[in-house]
Amino acid sequence: MSNVDINHIRKGDVCNLNLTMTEKLKEMQQEEKDLVFGTFNSEMALNLGLHLVEEAKRRSQAVTIDITLKGHRLFLHAMEGTHPDNEDWIRRKNNVVNHFSSSSWHTALRLRSENQTLEQDFNLPSSDCVLAGGAFPLILKNEGQVGTITVSGLPDEEDHDLVTTGIHSFLLQQD
Repeated sequence: MSNVDINHIRKGDVCNLNLTMTEKLKEMQQEEKDLVFGTFNSEMALNLGLHLVEEAKRRSQAVTIDITLKGHRLFLHAMEGTHPDNEDWIRRKNNVVNHFSSSSWHTALRLRSENQTLEQDFNLPSSDCVLAGGAFPLILKNEGQVGTITVSGLPDEEDHDLVTTGIHSFLLQQD
């Protein structure tokens, strides 16, 4: 799907923007159905975390990566060039995933498209939650969401793309 430059949209093209947002939200919903693990344990967290590190290096990107299973952090790595604040962004993104049971970027785009905010519509303070990309639900086939897989350090959509692309390529290697 092509990106839409909002600065170049004319009044008559608003329907196309809405359709594009609808398509994007459906695509993200499908990601959450497709990126599912059969099993998950600390060894897989280590391997997935290292896989995400390598994917970030391949892209020449510096991120902090967190993988949490049932409230237990199994993997945390801050690449050279990241900032300690990334860990707080991870905490706040993870809270959004755990509250809405969808990726943080999916939730951000959906709420923005519905003109909703975390604080006013859901009573979730910005000190604990943030509408930003990069956190993805860790979903087990027979259990549902059991944790989070999160990257932080890039613009929202790039964080989301890194985590989803990384999970997808990791799952393909597992087959």
